[in-house]
Amino acid sequence: MPRGDRYDGLRACVGDTACERLASAHIFMVGCGAIGCEMLKNYALLGLGINGLISITDHDLIEKSNLNRQFLFRSQHIQKPKSVVAAFAAQEINPSVKITAQQMKVGPQTEQMYSDQFFSKQDIVINALDNVETRRYMDSRCVTNQKPLLDSGTLGAKGHIQVIVPHLTESYVSQQDPVEHDIPYCTVKSFPAVTEHTIQWARDKFESAFMMKPMIYNKFWSSHGSPESVIQKLKDGKNLENLSLLVKTVANQPTTWSSCCYLARRKFEKYFNHKARNLLHAFPLDTRLKDGTLFWQSPKRPPIPLLFDSKNSLHREFVAVTARLLAEVYNVKMNNQDLLPEKMEKVISEVEIASWQPSFKTIETDESVKRPDPSTTCIDDLQTVILLLEQAVQTGRLKSDVSSLKPVVFEKDSETNGHIDYIFTASNLRAVMYNIDAADRLKTKRIAGRIVPAIATTTAAVAGLASIELVKVLLQAPLETYKNCFLNLALPAFVYSEPAACSKTELSDGVYVTLWDRWEVKGHPDFTLSEFLQTVLAKHKLSVAMVVHGVKMVYVPVMPGHKKRLTQLMIKLIKVPPVQTYVDLTVSLEDTLGNEIAGPPIRYFFK
Repeated sequence: MPRGDRYDGLRACVGDTACERLASAHIFMVGCGAIGCEMLKNYALLGLGINGLISITDHDLIEKSNLNRQFLFRSQHIQKPKSVVAAFAAQEINPSVKITAQQMKVGPQTEQMYSDQFFSKQDIVINALDNVETRRYMDSRCVTNQKPLLDSGTLGAKGHIQVIVPHLTESYVSQQDPVEHDIPYCTVKSFPAVTEHTIQWARDKFESAFMMKPMIYNKFWSSHGSPESVIQKLKDGKNLENLSLLVKTVANQPTTWSSCCYLARRKFEKYFNHKARNLLHAFPLDTRLKDGTLFWQSPKRPPIPLLFDSKNSLHREFVAVTARLLAEVYNVKMNNQDLLPEKMEKVISEVEIASWQPSFKTIETDESVKRPDPSTTCIDDLQTVILLLEQAVQTGRLKSDVSSLKPVVFEKDSETNGHIDYIFTASNLRAVMYNIDAADRLKTKRIAGRIVPAIATTTAAVAGLASIELVKVLLQAPLETYKNCFLNLALPAFVYSEPAACSKTELSDGVYVTLWDRWEVKGHPDFTLSEFLQTVLAKHKLSVAMVVHGVKMVYVPVMPGHKKRLTQLMIKLIKVPPVQTYVDLTVSLEDTLGNEIAGPPIRYFFK
């Protein structure tokens, strides 16, 4: 019968029992982005947690780019916590919903906050995440605490929903995700073939020049003190880490706006002219590989050295934005008038460009080689370094109290900070140099800012399907009623499948375990390791071959001295805070034939 409240329509669809379960539910949702906002809207409309509690967490702040796909947020919410704003918006939809919002990351570092006790109060956990690492972590916490998990995600028109129920289904990590391959270092550095490569190169240059190098420079001086003490250490023959980077920074450090422009102009020449010439010098167009095939063949493209043209807007804008960012890093005063084309052209015309000289540096062509660590670069001629630093001190370029540089953290959502301008101009100049299609500003921002495409319709579909599965979980429905879904609205296609049942592993005759199983051993303050082993043997008819706690090996019989531990107390072998009443141990077991097999985790209670 209708009750005259806002849930009459819901009761007609799912029944009184489901409505009551929804109202009394305690859930924990991680992530308040696009999917998280849709989920919270659904939960408010469903009356979820009006007699229970919705706990949400997201450490991110709202950015301008979020507004087109995270509909609980408005422009006045920019730079406010996502979780707090989302909770407030959901309670405006349904004031009866109880929500607690936090700004914490989930991970090992926050397990005191999101402890086993916290998980024990939850009826279900919801993933509204955008990365695999945190998904895996949340999956492991749900398996440990025997809690259902709903995982979902979107990418453009594609989406998925996975239902994970203790003792019924497999977990998230039961299936391996495709490995995400990074672009090979040599491809980005020397042999780009597509637009993504040029944008990645420009983003790397931004991070290196304007963030990492200033940070390393600041760290060097904070670690080694004044220039005089560094010079003395070098005279004493000490090898200082990051010395090569320090020397280059001191030698090229701009102190005026004009010197920022000079350095930016030289960077243009280095990146887009000299680099191309060095490549063609090392690998002329007729170079052949050992098998006789041409070196410069698809996907490798031979570069074309660019000649600077102050009338070319792309050339001029690269120098201007680079000079502006250098001024920010090196604390050089400038104003918008300095960026006027006529002023920039006058300053740039005065720059003396050194003629190209062939470089004999090795050019990496092996795609398996990783990016080298800049801190490992060695300097052979320490006397030259000492002389350069002494001259810098004498001329006042280096003072006893070295001024800190200002690292620039990449921010994609500002239209005035010049960050996207740098990526846009640098990547498109490199694209011209390699005859690759240029990217417009929007595409550059999407790739450089690693913005995951989001379509509101996909997000709404995924959140709606996940909410249906939520009702089933709260009703403790049988396995065959649950549905995982993979969808692609662009086709359109919806593929439903029954979640795979958790597989059983036979440990011995008649003893089967799944990933959800956990054995328990209840001890006492005087409980020894020997008693622990005997308890497992008596209870499960299997001998323990090895006991591990985290990364610590508690008992490995072949290790020297470990057999002497048999008489030691468990509370002494496994040192934990006094408030902790149990630990989860990883064990290996031996069957009657002496074969070693992996056993389920064992939760050992100290009392």
